[in-house]
Amino acid sequence: MNSQFSIPSLPETPQCSPNQLIQLASKLPDATISIPNVDKILEAIEQVKADQVSQLDWIYCIHAKAQWDQQNLDRCRKTSAAIWKVAISNLWLQHQLLWRLALYYGDQQEQALAESLAESFDVFANSDLVSHLLSVKIIRALCSKQAGRELAKIACEQRVNRAELLNTIREDLPVWIPLFSKFTEDITPYFTTIRSTNQQQVKWLLSCLDEMSDSQQIKAVNHLLTNVSNDIANNHSLLVDWLRNNYRNGDNWYKLSDPARQRLREWIGGINYGDFQKLVNLILNKLDLPDFESNRLRSRRDFWANYSNRFERLRILLPKTSQIAIGYQIQDDVDLLEDDGSDPTEVCIFDFGEWFVVEFFRGRGGETRLFPKNSTNEQILFGESTLSVKRIRCLGGDKHDHVYLWQVQEFTPTWLKNYGILPNPNTQPSRNPTADQLQLRKNRLEQWKREIEYLEREARAAVNKKTAKISLNSKSS
Repeated sequence: MNSQFSIPSLPETPQCSPNQLIQLASKLPDATISIPNVDKILEAIEQVKADQVSQLDWIYCIHAKAQWDQQNLDRCRKTSAAIWKVAISNLWLQHQLLWRLALYYGDQQEQALAESLAESFDVFANSDLVSHLLSVKIIRALCSKQAGRELAKIACEQRVNRAELLNTIREDLPVWIPLFSKFTEDITPYFTTIRSTNQQQVKWLLSCLDEMSDSQQIKAVNHLLTNVSNDIANNHSLLVDWLRNNYRNGDNWYKLSDPARQRLREWIGGINYGDFQKLVNLILNKLDLPDFESNRLRSRRDFWANYSNRFERLRILLPKTSQIAIGYQIQDDVDLLEDDGSDPTEVCIFDFGEWFVVEFFRGRGGETRLFPKNSTNEQILFGESTLSVKRIRCLGGDKHDHVYLWQVQEFTPTWLKNYGILPNPNTQPSRNPTADQLQLRKNRLEQWKREIEYLEREARAAVNKKTAKISLNSKSS
């Protein structure tokens, strides 16, 4: 039966006689095999011949040093210190020792390095030639009792988040050790210890928060909000904006603890009230106002300070004259108030969560208006690029005066309380007015009511006329 496949032919095995092999071996140079020996290596160091120690010998020495130490207890620390001194100028040995030392401390692998070498690290680390190295600083952190906090400090100093830090040291240290994974938990605890925080440190914190998992970030933000002073919020709106965008609305808001939510409200409100306060102060300084209008503005500024925790958002509308006088000293959320013939006034729109509050600063009327927070009102008050005094008054809403005693507890504060708008905790109620004062207010209030009714009629007529004109033009086109 014929096979389907043919068997390949193999080359003949060359015939070599023992005599030929002997002749070949006799022509080879003499070779001496050096068996590594810790004592010989240490002797070379003592004789300042460490440069003659091979890499293989160093590997053996590092591996065998722990066992050698047990038999030479009186010399173990001194000889380890000598090895570290050699490593200062020997980059290869330096890398071998630091890598193993990171495992020794960071991964609890005591077998990675002799205890005497670990304990002699300061001999190397304190040298001016290497103390500045990032890998040295990191191992110092790994040695400390608060390793995670120290690693966070290094990351902050380097302005890098965890991923960027590990990428930087990837070739120098074993980046998989557990401490490198866990120190994310120490980012905000470290940040809260910084005094006089600067903008770069805040940007570093936000970079770290952005790279965290959802659960890590929630934990970090809770700690941040309940442990950082309000000065951070007052001086760093970038941080407050990040928190507002990521935690004020949506599911994340309800994942925060009650104290954290309260603090975030305070931070956001403080920033927005600060803008309102700054606007009032600029108007007082830049515009030549009559005394009664200046006093009116000061009373508004001081009154709303009691509600600063409630300021979710703020929109500022300025007439052309005020915008020219103030210039660009107020930059965020400032728009031009359309001139519709009304008395000159600045307008602030506050978002108080469930309600919008519109505050007219000057002119006849000078009222506060309250609107429910719905999509229509939000689109008009915060969405429309051009607004005017008459346009806002035409929206209606509930209104309150600013005539004599308006800020007294039983008037504006009670009015706001009826809508669920409460002052900051620990706000002291104002004094009780006398009967004569109440009578004076009553008289002035009647005059204000007549005035505001006239202004509202005027506003409706102007807006209706404008709407009819726009409708006519659209039909004709």
